Amino acid sequence: MYRVLVVDDEKIEREGIKFLLSREEGKFEISEASNGRQALEILRNEEIDLLLTDIKMPHMDGLELAKKAKEEKEELQIVIFSGYNDFSFAQEAIRYGVKEYVLKPVDPDIFSETLEKVRSEIDKNKNRKIKDQKEQDFLQQYFLQNYIYTGKKEILEKAGEMINLDTWNQWHCAILVESSQNFFDTADENLAEDMRKELRRIFFYLNLNARQSLFLFNDVYCDYLLVANQLYTVMKRQYPGSFHLAVSRKFEGCEALPEIMTELEQQMEERFYHPENHVFSNEEEEYSHVDKAAQDSQLMQRISEDISRKDIQQLKVHFQCLTDKYKSSTQFSAMYIKFVFSNVIQALFEETQFSEERRLDKEIDRLYNCSDISQILQVTEENIREYENFLERSMSESRNEVAAVKNYIYQHYGEDLSLEMLAEKVYLSSGYLSFIFKKETGMNLNRFIRVFRMEKAKELLCSTNMKVAQVSEKVGFSNVSYFCRSFREYYGSSPESYRKGTGDDEENPKEI
Repeated sequence: MYRVLVVDDEKIEREGIKFLLSREEGKFEISEASNGRQALEILRNEEIDLLLTDIKMPHMDGLELAKKAKEEKEELQIVIFSGYNDFSFAQEAIRYGVKEYVLKPVDPDIFSETLEKVRSEIDKNKNRKIKDQKEQDFLQQYFLQNYIYTGKKEILEKAGEMINLDTWNQWHCAILVESSQNFFDTADENLAEDMRKELRRIFFYLNLNARQSLFLFNDVYCDYLLVANQLYTVMKRQYPGSFHLAVSRKFEGCEALPEIMTELEQQMEERFYHPENHVFSNEEEEYSHVDKAAQDSQLMQRISEDISRKDIQQLKVHFQCLTDKYKSSTQFSAMYIKFVFSNVIQALFEETQFSEERRLDKEIDRLYNCSDISQILQVTEENIREYENFLERSMSESRNEVAAVKNYIYQHYGEDLSLEMLAEKVYLSSGYLSFIFKKETGMNLNRFIRVFRMEKAKELLCSTNMKVAQVSEKVGFSNVSYFCRSFREYYGSSPESYRKGTGDDEENPKEI
């Protein structure tokens, strides 16, 4: 893929160049601009391999554009198209680093020949950069791994002679990832890049061995427990096997890395005692910038639970906590704030595709394109409102399920009933059944069952000679004492007193 910027104040000329590019082999991602100023702005914000520009343009001509472009991007390949057959123009263009000078009208054969030359140069530069980067990556991986496991200062000194250690000193948190199988030696070479796209965060990736890798992060003001949970979710979704993660305390300077690694491995030992957990952290660690009770990871856990239970009111309360925390704070990076609120949107979509018009990837892209906190909040609130509307719409479609559950209770009230079991009967999640049942009946499911059992118990006491213990068992209470206590709480008298007609409040049952 070659990224090309076509610059000409005449649209027909730009279309002509684009047509010539379409005839060439290879893939071209084409941007265009109508003047030099506009082109320079694009060059500053996009990765461009090749600049194809006219000379005579308003605001900034092609020669000035070429000069400024080369100052900012030395390896940029530039071809100038011009109707001026003047050697002085060509001479000046060459002085500014222009590779080729092509006269208008452009001959297709000459264009093809010229393009082949610059593509060859682009490929050469890219291969050189890849080679240099691979060498730097190898050296970084080699020295870093040796230093982490030995703690020898001479390794740092040697590394400082060959690589820039300033990047090492910018790391403030480490996340150790351990796989249940030999995953990292066979993992896709794009693993780290894929994780960067998913997390939308910058980190250094170090493959330690077949089962362990280390992720090193820069951001100081960040709840990395939240990042770790997101990382675990992504890896669990995309890759086979089981993963466990350990989150380090915050640290300053690369000298602390051997100690940090030892602490991470100790934390990872917790999986032996708590195999059901997948993310471990130093619980003694206090984050200086935020009260522990209000950490993003904990708030997100509550938000996820709210969504699972379909508890919109609590969801709004916990979302407001996030809003209050970030609305006026300036210590957190824009990227981290976007990451936090993107987790809210992802949690909403994990439950269901709640809108035909909305897709998770599009909503996440919308959020990351926001330019300020108010826009971030607006996008997130829109998705919460859409989710709330979805639940309301679902209510009218779920009356049959509620009716089926009520009918089952009427027929089986004497049996052991639970929310999970009833939800399974109508093929719904327990959280969703709880939500629609309360919406439809005005009471939660457990209370509905208890109320119905009390009413049946009352009927049996009045119409039969069954003993209290028999009535208790008949209406689903295995413990007679608990039945009697529940009956007294509901009717204001014991079952015996009620049967005899000596109860204090027989006709006015209490809330239970």
